Amino acid sequence: MTQKFNNFKPCDPYEIKVSSNLTADNLIVAEIIDSFHADGVIPDITITEDGELVEGINALTAAIRLEQKIVMVAVQPSLEISVPLLISTELLYVHPLNSAIYGENEDLSALEAAIQETGWIKTLVATPDGSGKNRIVSGNSCFKVGCKLGRKEFSVELKIFNSQQEEFRALLAGNVGREKTIEQKVREGLLWEEIEREEAKSRMGRAGLGEGSVRDRIAKKVGLGSGVNYEHAAASVKALDEAADAPIGSVRHQQYQQLKQILSKPRGVDAAYKLIKPEPPPPPTNQTQRRWTPKEFERVKIINGPHKGAMSTTGCTYAIVRIITGPFSAICYIEGDPEDKRHQIAFNQMEALPTPPTSVTQELNQKQQSLGFGSKRSQLLPEVSRNVGPPVEQQSSSITNLNATGDVLVTEVAIALLKLTPKQMYEVMCRVQPELDASRLEAIWKALEKSLAHKAA
Repeated sequence: MTQKFNNFKPCDPYEIKVSSNLTADNLIVAEIIDSFHADGVIPDITITEDGELVEGINALTAAIRLEQKIVMVAVQPSLEISVPLLISTELLYVHPLNSAIYGENEDLSALEAAIQETGWIKTLVATPDGSGKNRIVSGNSCFKVGCKLGRKEFSVELKIFNSQQEEFRALLAGNVGREKTIEQKVREGLLWEEIEREEAKSRMGRAGLGEGSVRDRIAKKVGLGSGVNYEHAAASVKALDEAADAPIGSVRHQQYQQLKQILSKPRGVDAAYKLIKPEPPPPPTNQTQRRWTPKEFERVKIINGPHKGAMSTTGCTYAIVRIITGPFSAICYIEGDPEDKRHQIAFNQMEALPTPPTSVTQELNQKQQSLGFGSKRSQLLPEVSRNVGPPVEQQSSSITNLNATGDVLVTEVAIALLKLTPKQMYEVMCRVQPELDASRLEAIWKALEKSLAHKAA
């Protein structure tokens, strides 16, 4: 065991202060516990003179799990006190990430009033950027206000960070106490995500002790409550960024303005997310009703979307479902297209075609019902409630619609004829042609039935 410092002392592991950014590795902790059972040694634990852990989070976690009351720790001596320097304004600049997260046009009127009243600006923390200038890590708002009030130099503590992630953490830590908008909280969260990814690489992708899910940890850090709330807020900020360049007056520009207004407040994630989330499908009218889905090779009618009426003079397009691609859409072949051309069509843009009749009786019954008559062959008048009578517009009409023309008239006459008994048929035909005999009447009847059966097939 290599000793870094000579001043070791016993310490209660439960009294050691651990920074929130330090996390243990469960695999390494388990190895330390196994090693302790073999040789009784806990690896190095280093703390500051104030009792804050500097190094050895895995060893400390193992000692706590082993319920050790006392451990030997190395005490890191205090470093020399850093004396702030007075640095010219020209050699300082606002951290680029500070502007990206908190914006260029923050409302700093309250801070400006306080500085004007007291004349005091806190010491800034900055880091040299290698070009002779210094990037401000903590105190960016004070620097902005100071420059506005005419300050020519600032008290600055220069600091060299061991990694970019350490610098980012210091930047975020310097803004903990301020009130932030939803947008600012999300942009902080996105930076935390970057820090988490880089630190996960150093842990070889293994999670630390008791960390919980990434989104929950970040939501807690930035003050957005739950991980789901953070995800909704992040989705809203993403939509805001995507609509930033939308043309003025467009729908997307209007959405951008609405999102910008909502996200500029400390609360209101639900209101922002409602503007961007997809509309849920309408609930079924009753519990037994299920959403219609087509089957493969089923003929369907296109009732909506870009293909509605594309190749049909009747106002709708017919298609054949080829492949069901998921719970909401299918690959379809639209009549009139080349055979090798296919379209992705959502189920809510199509509906089932009526089942074609399989017999003459079915065809005639469907026609009869479409005209307002019942399904029984012997019924001559439309179905109506008892003691009510037929509708006014149908009271003067006969079985056959004499105003119809073409195939419609032929079909209606056929329906009327097939409703008649042979005796009634004979009486009707005799009125048209008095010399008609029974054999000729029977031949006409069979020819009519055969013709309709062939047409239906």
